[in-house]
Amino acid sequence: MATIDWLTNLNNQTLLTPRSHLVEALEFIGGNGDGQVAVDCGCGSGRDTVYLLEKGYRVFAFDNDIPRLETLSEHPLTGANPNLDIQISSFAEYRFPKAHLINASACLFFSTQADFDILWRNICKSLHKDGIFCGHFLGSDTLEENEKLPILTHSTKELERILSDFYIISWKKKQEYSANLTGKRRLWLVHTIIAMKK
Repeated sequence: MATIDWLTNLNNQTLLTPRSHLVEALEFIGGNGDGQVAVDCGCGSGRDTVYLLEKGYRVFAFDNDIPRLETLSEHPLTGANPNLDIQISSFAEYRFPKAHLINASACLFFSTQADFDILWRNICKSLHKDGIFCGHFLGSDTLEENEKLPILTHSTKELERILSDFYIISWKKKQEYSANLTGKRRLWLVHTIIAMKK
């Protein structure tokens, strides 16, 4: 088990290396991103956005955190880059382009259930056939029965239903301790998923 401080990670303005599941997804796809469209949901300060740009993708990135988007816009690869579209948007309001890859790293659990339902429908409509989704979900399997939280969790059965229109490429589960998502130190189950749209 690992200990992770999600909010410190989210508030870190230093551009970090891309998340490993995104690197793995691009290795699975192979080649480069020339002529391909990627969407980075909840992009923050852009650790994954910049990586996608470096790999040749036309990147659409969005977040509702203006200071973090400003940090992204100041990166040398992003300023006036014709291959990058950055928008301030919530999950439910974002208008997705047709995409070959959609990344949702460490962000979906900050959505409400109603907004997630809209977001997931939009992700599924946006992805081309054989398009790739990769991202994180928080599992509810480690929660107490009827426990209410201010963040979104999914059971394994719910995730299987959500992903029924996808082929699973990789589904990793990791338990991590954090006090920062809810103010109480607790064990979280993190699902890291790479999937291909059927």
